[in-house]
Amino acid sequence: MKTVGELLRSADPLGYESSWSSQQRLAIEERVLASPHAGSRTWLRRTWLTATATLVLIAGIAVAPRFSSSALQAAVRFEVRLAEESPAPDLQPAIILPSGRAIYLHEEAVVTNADIAEANVVRGDSPSTFGVEVTFDAEGAEKMWIATGNHLGKPVAILVDGEIIAAPVVRSPIGDKAYLTGDYSRAEAERLAGGMIGQ
Repeated sequence: MKTVGELLRSADPLGYESSWSSQQRLAIEERVLASPHAGSRTWLRRTWLTATATLVLIAGIAVAPRFSSSALQAAVRFEVRLAEESPAPDLQPAIILPSGRAIYLHEEAVVTNADIAEANVVRGDSPSTFGVEVTFDAEGAEKMWIATGNHLGKPVAILVDGEIIAAPVVRSPIGDKAYLTGDYSRAEAERLAGGMIGQ
């Protein structure tokens, strides 16, 4: 019976090959040195690929702003979230400014800037105040209708840049329009409207 060492030595496939003479080794070495460097072709290929990737990246950066969504360009972050008047484990506590009243927000937004089709400045309650009329796209309007229809008698929070600006109680389902009323000057209302749609 053979030992493990003997088995391993006899299992080496190189042990059965004849060794090369110094002349054979010299001939192989000369052929390798005489051939064009594979390394230089690899370097050239890498340089070409790097240059191409850089040009594609630059072109992408130059063209991307034309095709990006309004949510990415929006200067004003707009969200509508369902809210509750009592705390619960999955709800976020929040304060309505300027009243200081506490409400509790659902984590997920019903609609955001991405769901806005238009935002226009409208006259407020007094001649010197203005508001913003927000028109949702078809998908946003459907989300609002379903969410508010299932949330009757409870508050819905309207957030601008993370602050709750209003939290009206839902009396009937809200469809394709929402109104941000407040004592906004024309300039403030224009900033809000333009910022919501990325202008």
